[in-house]
Amino acid sequence: MTGQRHEFEQLTVLEAEAIGQPGQRRFRLIAGSGNDLVLLWMEKEQLQALGLAIEQLLEQLRLAGLVRGRIPNQPAKLQGGLPPTTPEYLVGRMAIGYDEERRQIAIFAHDIEQGEDEDPIFAGRATLPAAKALAEQIAAVIAAGRPRCPRCGAVIGPEGHVCPYDNGHLPWEG
Repeated sequence: MTGQRHEFEQLTVLEAEAIGQPGQRRFRLIAGSGNDLVLLWMEKEQLQALGLAIEQLLEQLRLAGLVRGRIPNQPAKLQGGLPPTTPEYLVGRMAIGYDEERRQIAIFAHDIEQGEDEDPIFAGRATLPAAKALAEQIAAVIAAGRPRCPRCGAVIGPEGHVCPYDNGHLPWEG
């Protein structure tokens, strides 16, 4: 569905989720307003980077004095199910920014098939509380995957894990 642009002045739905079993999950962002929704599929690392970028932007806004006090967590939640005709895109790149006039976070996504100079396929603005809730939800979705070995950092699968620190197979450093 490349070519169709989706722009939302106010996102009333903004959720991250993982589909599937840990180790074989697919990640997506559900965004839009009311029943006018878009599914943005992305890699785990892209979703994690979006959450971290939102957290960093909120902190920069605090440091700059543009946000005072604690930002409440107010998720923009999906009411009911997804409409069967919800457009879906595979995200190639994303960007976020701050709309000072509206005091909202702006989120932009480009489809993987789009060129560098094309406008984003998705653009939407979220309140600061909704953006904060999204960042927290992303962190929870990412953390719900397979655990990591505390010694070497490798993923521990359902079959277990052989840690190089425990079995003598560390690379030789001479």
